[in-house]
Amino acid sequence: MTVQELITASLQDLRVIQTGEVVSADDAALGLSRLNDWINALTTEDLTVYTVLRTTWTLSSAASYTIGAGATVNVARPTGPMAIEDIGFQDTSVSPTIEYQLGPVLTVDAYAAIAQKALTSVYPQNWYYDPTFTSGFGTLYPYPVPTSTTLEGVIYTQSPVAEFDAITDTIALPPGYRRFLRTGLALELSSAFDAGLSPALQFAAIESKADVKRANMRLRDLGCGTAGVLFGRAGNIYNIYSDT
Repeated sequence: MTVQELITASLQDLRVIQTGEVVSADDAALGLSRLNDWINALTTEDLTVYTVLRTTWTLSSAASYTIGAGATVNVARPTGPMAIEDIGFQDTSVSPTIEYQLGPVLTVDAYAAIAQKALTSVYPQNWYYDPTFTSGFGTLYPYPVPTSTTLEGVIYTQSPVAEFDAITDTIALPPGYRRFLRTGLALELSSAFDAGLSPALQFAAIESKADVKRANMRLRDLGCGTAGVLFGRAGNIYNIYSDT
């Protein structure tokens, strides 16, 4: 399916055009614009993202690194800390390379509580993500600032559906997305064309979005963080059935 075919199908759902009619150039351009607006907004909904991307970059003893399309960490800019699934580093001085995961990024309070943010060490122990938007980039801060010359940063980030450049672009996405995009775009276009939404179309949009989000749920290891250490008798096995 191309973007133009998607726009055509959405306008047919709205009964703006009939089967066999061709979408005008102006309406197609409007459809592409509304589609990209909607896709841009979907990046804030975690479960509309179907894949997590692993990205590496060279650590150069810098106090911070930009992250975003075309930045030092060349990947889609995370919308916030929760869009970073894991972050750490790997040591390339050994073979095979050893990867060390440092867990979730530091909270704002945890990073603010660090008195010596410029402290250096051979290896970093934590990362902090500031979702800045300077030149469209966010900012990653390692702590302590690593001094080793054989390290690479490793980050696992959500990789959202990319915006489209032209109506001739081909849409290649996992099962469920075709209906999700068609019905969702119809809702986005309804106000522009002053077209009424049938109950069936509204239900289809809700159902297809729920189906996509259900398919995108990921298995994750359960962790209790600091609370588990303080109150969960870290190091011991706890049985939820016997409460012992």
